[in-house]
Amino acid sequence: MPTLCLGALLFAALSAPAAAAGDLYPQRSTAPIVIAYPPEGQSLQASEGQFIMGSVSDPKAAFLINETTVPVHTNGAFLAWLPVHPGTFSFLCSLGLPGGATTYVRTILVAAPQLPLPAQPLSVDPDSLWPRNDILLRPGDLIALRMRASPAGQARCRLGKGAWRELRETSPGTYEGFQAVDPGSESAPAPVECQVKAGWSSAHAVSRGQVALTSGPPLVCIVKNQAVLRTAPGSGYMAYPLPGTRLAVTGRQGSELRVSLSPNLEGWIDARDVDLQPAGTPLPRAVAETISTSAADRGSAVRIGLSERVPFIVTVEEGGLTVRLYGAVGYTNWMVYDPADTFVRELRWRQEATGVVAVSIRLEPGETLWGWQAAFEGSALRLDLRRAPALAAAPASPLKGVSVVLDPGHMPSATGAAGPLGTREMDANFAIAQAAAAALSRRGAVPILTRTANDQEVGLSERPRIAVDRRGDVFVSIHNNSIGDGDNPFARPRGFSIFYHHPQSLALGEKMYRAYEKRISLPGEGLRYGNLLVARLTAMPAILVENAHMIVPAQEEKLN
Repeated sequence: MPTLCLGALLFAALSAPAAAAGDLYPQRSTAPIVIAYPPEGQSLQASEGQFIMGSVSDPKAAFLINETTVPVHTNGAFLAWLPVHPGTFSFLCSLGLPGGATTYVRTILVAAPQLPLPAQPLSVDPDSLWPRNDILLRPGDLIALRMRASPAGQARCRLGKGAWRELRETSPGTYEGFQAVDPGSESAPAPVECQVKAGWSSAHAVSRGQVALTSGPPLVCIVKNQAVLRTAPGSGYMAYPLPGTRLAVTGRQGSELRVSLSPNLEGWIDARDVDLQPAGTPLPRAVAETISTSAADRGSAVRIGLSERVPFIVTVEEGGLTVRLYGAVGYTNWMVYDPADTFVRELRWRQEATGVVAVSIRLEPGETLWGWQAAFEGSALRLDLRRAPALAAAPASPLKGVSVVLDPGHMPSATGAAGPLGTREMDANFAIAQAAAAALSRRGAVPILTRTANDQEVGLSERPRIAVDRRGDVFVSIHNNSIGDGDNPFARPRGFSIFYHHPQSLALGEKMYRAYEKRISLPGEGLRYGNLLVARLTAMPAILVENAHMIVPAQEEKLN
């Protein structure tokens, strides 16, 4: 398989010495103790511990933080994970230098964990009331009623001045219930009021957000920006509608709109990414018409005739892919094949469900789907399907002529992670990319860097666009890792990891990961599916590589 060769050879390039990139090793501070993280006054969520890192001027001197001995790397860098307590918390650092001990204090703020409310006096936590943002609901929707209040009470909620609904105490001090929106319900925005009673005493609170009910016809919106459909507000991604896509709006929660793709599927989209149309605009409903193929220089183009732009989801399968068109009805009387097309073998379509047309594209036996790219041509949907690039025959390098897009992660306005000595991820990523580009060139490949200078600003969404415009064969985003506040860096081995998103990228990720295992003396944290923007590139196999953990002193030293 081409990806086997590419994976091993790309790894060799990525692991090439970065001599040509220059020494990024930061100058060690002359100050006895330097704290690189956390910064002074950092606010942290409730946690049992926090990592702290930095450097000391004498790596052989005894170093303590809060009377706990902290190991120091030979270059003076250190990383520790220490218990913390809520409120203002100080890390007292002490370094035993020959001339006497020197100290340094770093102070942070740690949030207190959420505790049950007292039984007396009766009280309700207003921040616990749903909704926190304004919402719009329709008949059949459920209103989720929930609050935190004093335990062992009698709780109830109501919408506006409507009827009270009893709530059940599902755990001490937490009360929950549901109310269905009845057919024909119409009401102006109103808050949810909640109350808890015990004997003659009572307490109540009103939600920050307001609820509006409507039974009118859904509105229509048109996608105007690069957008995503989520499975729920603020949740995972499910589809990526193209500009011009028309969607039926059936609800709202804060800044996100609920849209209906079909009677059995809905999603959520950011209101900033769409234009709402006037009330009474006809709902999306496309007619799927003639489907045709045409030969292309790298594979095949499949065109699906549509009467208007509707959302779609592409599923890659063994031997091809399937496109599901939502808000569509099939009226495909013709399917036209190009005799010059040697990549696509067969087209099939079916009305899979009400409002859902499925178009299956089967490839010729032995062909591999290297990537795909979707775009609207007028109202029609065009899918460019790519076959695997031809590798040069021996004795030439198999990478000869292969375009490899190297994406040095981050940029001056978003420098990424940092190490105990202050090494910036942006700098390390760029040095690796430069060395990889040089090694790839020696093997006959055509390296393409998304950031051609270390001080260049290249937005996140621009990086996959560069890969497509420059007709890349493979995309590798180069990064180095860190951890979040409250995580223990010593809880498990830290090292390299590789992320993929689409099925056509899995083989490349597997080969790269196996090569790292064999040739890099760091722990492997696993090959991972990751919903990362650059890994969602569909036109070619795309992976994101986390080469090492920058916050681990020995790994920061290796990177430098």
